[in-house]
Amino acid sequence: MWLMEKWKDVTQYSTAVIAFLSGVSLAFLQYFDTQDLTNGVLGYVAQVLVYAASVFGVTMYWNGKYRESTNLINAKYRELKKQIERHDMDDTNGVSSSSE
Repeated sequence: MWLMEKWKDVTQYSTAVIAFLSGVSLAFLQYFDTQDLTNGVLGYVAQVLVYAASVFGVTMYWNGKYRESTNLINAKYRELKKQIERHDMDDTNGVSSSSE
């Protein structure tokens, strides 16, 4: 499962970088060839920028939220575990003292 998640991230990042580079390259080639940028090239560059920004932005957002929620869950788990251990210690001490 971990390898599949890693592969998904690698695929997303690589396609975003390739798309961004292709948009920038196309814009430079168009400009240096004709000294003008046509609407089609500008539209493609805009779409590529939106795609790259969404891949990097959404991934970073979800990774941050996942890390935040994981830390919260782990903190609650440790707190509950300590409470249970304290309760067990109190029960153990109480049982042994009442049986004597």
